[in-house]
Amino acid sequence: MAHHQDLLEQASHLAMWESKRPKQASLWRAVSAAYYALFHLLVSDSARLLSPTQPVELRTLAGRAFDHRQMRNVCAGFVQGNAGQPGNKSIPLLRRRVLNLPLDPALVAVLEAFVDLQEARHQADYDLARTWNRLDVLRHVGVARQAFADWATVRRTPNAAVFAAAMLLQKQWAR
Repeated sequence: MAHHQDLLEQASHLAMWESKRPKQASLWRAVSAAYYALFHLLVSDSARLLSPTQPVELRTLAGRAFDHRQMRNVCAGFVQGNAGQPGNKSIPLLRRRVLNLPLDPALVAVLEAFVDLQEARHQADYDLARTWNRLDVLRHVGVARQAFADWATVRRTPNAAVFAAAMLLQKQWAR
C-alpha cells in the first residue's frame, strides 16, 4: 500500500481510536494525517507526471521540491481562476493558455479539499485551545477520502499535468 493510502487509513483509525471519549491528541493527529495523506498523494502523482522513470531516485528528489504553502497558493489560484470572471488574474496568462477552462468539477473539489485540509491541519497542530469532536474530524477524513476518489478520475488529464507543474514551478513561472 502506498504511503498516502496508509496515512488516510491511519486518519480513520485515529478518529475512531477511543470508542467513547476520544482524546484530543487522537483527533488532532487524525486531522493532520488526513491532510498529509492528500499532500503525499498529490506530490507522489505530480513527481511521477513530471519525472522520467530513470533514474529512479529522481522522482524522490522531485517530490522533495514541493512546498506546502506554494501548493496551497496554486490550489487557491486555480479555484479562483476557474470562476471565469472577466479579467480574473488568479491564473497567470501563461497557464491559462495551456488549461482547458472551466476545470473539471472533480479537479476543483481536490483543490478545495487541499486548501480546507491544510487549514484544518494548521488548527489541529497549532491551535491547542480548539476542541475537536469526532464528527468534525470524520468530516475532514471524509473530505480527504473523497479527494482521493476525485483525483483518481482526473489525474491523467492535461489539466492535472498543468496543475502538477504549477505546484512545483509557480515561482519560476511568475518571473
